[in-house]
Amino acid sequence: MTSRPSPPPGSPAERPRCRRRAVARGWFVALLAVSIGSVQASAQGRDRVVVRQSDGRGRLTHVGVITEYNAVELVIRARGRAAPWRVPVDRIVSVTPTRSTHHLAALRHLNRGEIAVAERSFQQALEQSSRKWLRRELLAGLVRCALYSGDYRRAGSHFLSLSDGPTRPRHFELVPLDWRITGSVDAAVASEARAWRGRGGDLAKLLAASHLLRDSAYSSEAETELRRLRISADPRVRGLALAQCWRADSRNKKPTPQHLAQWTRHVRSLPLDLRGGPWYVVGLARFQSQQFQPAASALMWTSLVFDDDRFLAAHATQRAADALLNDNQPAAAGTLYRDLRQRFAGTPAALESATSRQNPPRPRRNSK
Repeated sequence: MTSRPSPPPGSPAERPRCRRRAVARGWFVALLAVSIGSVQASAQGRDRVVVRQSDGRGRLTHVGVITEYNAVELVIRARGRAAPWRVPVDRIVSVTPTRSTHHLAALRHLNRGEIAVAERSFQQALEQSSRKWLRRELLAGLVRCALYSGDYRRAGSHFLSLSDGPTRPRHFELVPLDWRITGSVDAAVASEARAWRGRGGDLAKLLAASHLLRDSAYSSEAETELRRLRISADPRVRGLALAQCWRADSRNKKPTPQHLAQWTRHVRSLPLDLRGGPWYVVGLARFQSQQFQPAASALMWTSLVFDDDRFLAAHATQRAADALLNDNQPAAAGTLYRDLRQRFAGTPAALESATSRQNPPRPRRNSK
């Protein structure tokens, strides 16, 4: 049998074969795209939410696509069900959403304290995400990165972007207010805060006024704004605005025992996740009144529970240690100074503590 020679490339006999190969490749690419799309779609449908039943006797697991998750409720669409499940947040046990590779990497780097890499990953995830509620989660991650670095300008801008919209968002506890009493606000933060005043809503005004209170040119105006916000329609803003006013009160005059008792009652009336900043102010006021043990207790609450604001928590730890030292508890104070240098390494408070190790402060003499 004689073999038939192959037609030369480009000849009329070869063209149908080329066309068939091109068509086959086209079908392969199309099938691959459909396959990838179906994998992504199925991944999107694997959000998992565990909730307590309304009668409290058990738990249910909903699997589907979360379409909204805010401070009031979670909404999830499940396959084969026309109406979505609407779950009040107080019945949620756990939420396990599908996350992109960049989102998972961002969380991993943030947990390790690798902030620059975490921030880049959060930004990349944000650029690729279309779900509004998930974008708010990513913005919350960016707020945490900025707070870790003590960058209140970026933290505030990210937080206000997170808070935009008609729904009441989660992560209100991350609001990056200024709780310091002495010193001057950073110039870049003050400049941004003046721009925040023009945004609508009491939350933006609260954020701006808290930082401008330590700006000599705007301090009086900021104090007036904070006192006005004590009657805000938002109870969270009201509670924090009242505590912010204590900063001005402490600066203007020494708080009386009656004031301190009232402030303490107010802090205890706030939600747990909003108490960190107010306890810090109460702790400084008690230190000013030489109530050193109560001061240390209030400041340690901020240090241990409110560590999303790492720079504030570090300063609270430093002042708590100072209070214990003044209360003639040098061993306990030394433990806190070591904790400050280890847990909050790189913060101004930790650096100040490290440089003062050569000349540590002396405990007060007991006058009794």
